[in-house]
Amino acid sequence: MNQNDIYDTFDEGGVLSKNFAAYEYREGQMLMADLVRQAYETHAIAAIEAGTGIGKSFAYLVPALFHAIEEPEDRTVIATATINLQKQLFEKDIPQLFKALGKKCQVALVVGRGNYLCLHRLEELVSSSSLLAQDPASEIGRLVSWARNTESGLRSDIEWRLTGELWQDVCCDADFCLGYKCPYIKECFLMKARKRASDARILVSNHHLLFSDARMRLDDDMDFDEEAILPPYHCLVIDEAHNIEKNATDFFTGTYSGREMLRQISYLSRRQRGANRNLIEEIAPYSLEPGLVDAILDQLSLLVEKVGDLDTFLLAWMQSKLSTSILIKTEHQRLLGDFCRLAKETEAAAGRLCASCVRLLEHNSAPDEFEGRLHELSVHAHRIDAAAEVLRQFIDFSAWGDDVHWFNVETYGKGHQKVVEVLISPLSIAPKLRQSLFEKLQTVVCTSATLDLNDDFQYWSSRVGLPLQSDRSYLKATFLSPFDYKHRLLLLTPQDAPVFTEAQSDAFVSYASDVVGRSILSAGGGSLVLFTSYQMMKVVRDLAAPMLERQGLTLLTQGEADRFQLLSRFKEDTDSVLFATDSFWEGIDAPGNTLRMVIIVKLPFRVPTDPVFKARQELLDAQGGSGFFHLALPEATMKLKQGFGRLMRSTMDTGVVLILDSRVVRKGYGIYMLNALPESYHPETTTEAITDKIEAFLYN
Repeated sequence: MNQNDIYDTFDEGGVLSKNFAAYEYREGQMLMADLVRQAYETHAIAAIEAGTGIGKSFAYLVPALFHAIEEPEDRTVIATATINLQKQLFEKDIPQLFKALGKKCQVALVVGRGNYLCLHRLEELVSSSSLLAQDPASEIGRLVSWARNTESGLRSDIEWRLTGELWQDVCCDADFCLGYKCPYIKECFLMKARKRASDARILVSNHHLLFSDARMRLDDDMDFDEEAILPPYHCLVIDEAHNIEKNATDFFTGTYSGREMLRQISYLSRRQRGANRNLIEEIAPYSLEPGLVDAILDQLSLLVEKVGDLDTFLLAWMQSKLSTSILIKTEHQRLLGDFCRLAKETEAAAGRLCASCVRLLEHNSAPDEFEGRLHELSVHAHRIDAAAEVLRQFIDFSAWGDDVHWFNVETYGKGHQKVVEVLISPLSIAPKLRQSLFEKLQTVVCTSATLDLNDDFQYWSSRVGLPLQSDRSYLKATFLSPFDYKHRLLLLTPQDAPVFTEAQSDAFVSYASDVVGRSILSAGGGSLVLFTSYQMMKVVRDLAAPMLERQGLTLLTQGEADRFQLLSRFKEDTDSVLFATDSFWEGIDAPGNTLRMVIIVKLPFRVPTDPVFKARQELLDAQGGSGFFHLALPEATMKLKQGFGRLMRSTMDTGVVLILDSRVVRKGYGIYMLNALPESYHPETTTEAITDKIEAFLYN
């Protein structure tokens, strides 16, 4: 692969322009592709910001394809943060590109094993639920019918709604896998997918699988020449790379949840659909140790009681603190005597249960056909012990290092039940990313529409562990969007809007509700309204709804349906309005008239009480830096760029971005945030003039 290959592909009159009628030459796309080529050739690490409309997918896919053909031993993994982009790359972009180039290269889609149906587990479920399985209208019956016809075995290919509980019972789970002993090894969907992956030169994966694989290699000291969760590979492209710190932190966090602990206990003590006995009772007749099964049943009951006691205490303790998440510091340890006592009782009860289960596994006369059931017992006992291990580590105050210890209230189910999670997160993810990925891989390309904050990538680089402390080449470049923001995007930031404070939030919400409603009417709908909290979204939506519904506008609200359904309805009804929070700030692609205004109600600063975020801010302050200016501000700015980027998705798009949080124009740091956005038409405005400006820009 050389520079001429890149130019021949992307230049005016090149391969892409000849094969795609709608192709537009973009210099930034060609230059980005050439930089990716350089990263491959020089074994470098690259950080690339590609503005909206650059066409970054093709810009990294072309060099990846040429490299795969010329250096077939160097497999490339492409990891995305969202399933949508992963499927778009595999099902649309790659086939179209390869056809246009006239090149062939084996490509495989790689998803987590929990996405595949396990035929052996399905058979076991059917055998214990024979009556239900015989009813073709039952959930199990429909699943059996689907299993006979599916080629992929992927849950995402099921066209009807399948409950998560049933899928947990039949999905491919590493702990339950019999491997080559499985009677369904030849038909196994996962094994077929792994075979395709091992034959492929390019793998399209996701962040979760990437970090799962990286952690296994780090923990087991495995090289990238060996197979772990992913096949051996040496080159990596991380798309949507602005999410690396968050996604890696989530994955490396240890969690104890009473709800999850009870779920594992239930697998041992519950009777499966249509079965007369639970797992322990099935194995009981084959126990060689008198009284052991009775002891296990007693220990199960005791553990349920202890988990309940700990859950009750934690909920009451969190309610007394009037908080949903709390950072536990060293000075708080003396206040946690009751927690430590209950946690110790819980982990001790879990330890006794697991020890008894191990004895039962070692001392039984169960026939060979019970091997699967014995394996299940081993799996659940191991998971109970792993959950208890988080409690053991948490209450061992003398062993605390730099990790973040915290409590978090999690709400679940239709009844909005609550459980308090006990968590241990890494204070910094940078060392793990360096050790597990950047230092070991031959080539790493990180790209996103939002990596550079006019700081030469310094903020993003520092959070993920770059540059390396070596002479390893680190390539950085920003390629600006080709869109005409100056003439096609109106940015409004009313200077007289009330400054949001927690103490005066009611006044801000009242103001926001009125302005949101009147602004949407001026635009005639076609608006995405972004919030930083679900509570504020609900209040503003309810207050603005009467004036909007009187005009016949359809209002869509996050939480009413799943993300895919909401976006489909939003795109179909060009005058509809979508009220949304966190996850809708990115990954939404609604080009054309269906989205002509984005309203950002409040600047996306992280809640200052978020425990991991708070600990990281305090570390920066202690090191002589500024937790606000070196973490909170750049993180919020990066997210603001994501929200801003929802509006313009094609060269013909035009519209309005309205930011109601006046801190962006009143506070000194506001200029930093605005400078990070693409330069747009940004006239001064007051609240009174907003509606006239919107109407004039969109319709005159």
